[in-house]
Amino acid sequence: MIIHTFGNYPDKFHPHLHAIVTDGLFNKNGTFYVMPKTNLRPLEKIFRAGVFSLLKEEGKITDENIDKLMRWRYSGFSIDNGLRISRDDEKGRESVAQYILRNPFSAEKMTYSDTSGTVIYRSKMTHGRNKKNFNAYTAEEFIAAITQHIPEKSFQMVRYYGWYSNKSRGMRLKRGMVRPGDEAITDNYVDVEIIDVSEYEPKRIPSKTWRECIKKIWEVDPLECPNCGGEMKIISFITEESVIRQILVHLNLWEERLSLDPPNPEVSTAYSTIIYEPFDDGWTQP
Repeated sequence: MIIHTFGNYPDKFHPHLHAIVTDGLFNKNGTFYVMPKTNLRPLEKIFRAGVFSLLKEEGKITDENIDKLMRWRYSGFSIDNGLRISRDDEKGRESVAQYILRNPFSAEKMTYSDTSGTVIYRSKMTHGRNKKNFNAYTAEEFIAAITQHIPEKSFQMVRYYGWYSNKSRGMRLKRGMVRPGDEAITDNYVDVEIIDVSEYEPKRIPSKTWRECIKKIWEVDPLECPNCGGEMKIISFITEESVIRQILVHLNLWEERLSLDPPNPEVSTAYSTIIYEPFDDGWTQP
């Protein structure tokens, strides 16, 4: 991973990151799984939250500012992985590494005029309404523009993470796992196995269970024991009506219920006599 602080012109301080990332995951035993293309939107949100947290800790931003930025339609943060290099494309990896390790300005794009003391810096990119592809600086302005990109002493502009970190490489070397081509370093060389699962289609995420739905709506866990507060487990499902009635009667939970059939107003039943009277907006039961 490489930190860039510049864009097309050196006077614009534009911090961003470039990374060469393995398109998959390493297992501890060295097995590499080539993963399918994934949605980077969640990673973009995580990165944005991390930047906001860092700025807040440094006292550079407030909760009010963060809230306003979070409401923007376009957050200003973006992640792109449009360039994919095959495992055998050594020239492609080298070209990308040279691109992301380049200097903040190019001498080929710079022209200096002795008479006016002006520096003309050209870019292939066009900007603004007039599609201008150059900027003009005085000598002092150009020096100030390029020196702002000089990092602090001992600051690391290139960093290695995960499988490629110095610690991980040292641990693999002790176990005899080295890069292909370096087999002579150790007598216990173990090659990296590659498993391509890029065509794998994950299963559909299942819907929430009945327990999760009840907890979300009623805020009550139906499987929590009312006596000890522990989690109850379903032993079996009983569907026979006679058995269900017998259990409920034993627990004094059975109640005789009246028939739910709509009553006939002309018939006097055993439990009551229902009389309907006309009302302005229809029929009602007094």
